[in-house]
Amino acid sequence: MKKTYSCLLLMLMPASVWAQSTAATDDQADVATASCWRLGVGVAVANNAYLGKGSQVTPFPLIDYEGDRFFFRGITGGVHVLKSDGFAVDAIITTGFNNISASDFDRAALARRGINRNDLEDRDRSIDAGVSASWTGSLGQLKAVAKTDISGSSEGAEYSLEYGYPLQWGGFRITPTAGATFLSSKVADYYYGIHPDEMRRGVPGYEPGSALIPEVGVNFIRPIGAKWTLMINARYSVLPNKISNSPLVDGSHGSGMLVGFSRAF
Repeated sequence: MKKTYSCLLLMLMPASVWAQSTAATDDQADVATASCWRLGVGVAVANNAYLGKGSQVTPFPLIDYEGDRFFFRGITGGVHVLKSDGFAVDAIITTGFNNISASDFDRAALARRGINRNDLEDRDRSIDAGVSASWTGSLGQLKAVAKTDISGSSEGAEYSLEYGYPLQWGGFRITPTAGATFLSSKVADYYYGIHPDEMRRGVPGYEPGSALIPEVGVNFIRPIGAKWTLMINARYSVLPNKISNSPLVDGSHGSGMLVGFSRAF
């Protein structure tokens, strides 16, 4: 059941290649009409720095719904708990993007690090529940998210804080962003460490422990007529040494870009 639900969330993922990134869809809603539904298509390119994985290109449908009480923004659904004078609190359920199948690791590169790929396990996609709070004013938008894995994958927690300031340039609304995500030790160890069962098979142990990952990004939103919207979202994150030194990681940064085109109904 968990794998079926995770696959559904992946098929419907909209506005971001980072689990904590819903700012792009928030901007999109601001410049769109008051319609409840938005449908479209998009393409995401992501590199999460796993050894041998490289960049992954994923086309997907864009499906958004915004109601007075409930909302669904591609990979994130939730309930508006509080919404007043630029301040909002939502209860959310979403999914993560750090997953990888063991077969996707580069066998030769692992062997050079003394690891047999057959001894590794999959890092499954998480299903996360939590709370999102945002404040929007003349100085920009500040957003905080706290969530925990309820799927049984890592069973850990993530906390993120992001600031963005929207600018108008021609027909584009451009929002540079900066922030950071804190991974609990359970999350970091599950996705970037060596699991206990793997160590029992002879894989050298590695546990990065909790980690703070800073990131910057930019969102481009361009309304086209009364109904259509073009959206471009790019992100860049810097991995701390405790993660980049993992035998499963190749590189010291992660990156991603999304291009989407949708219509309001």
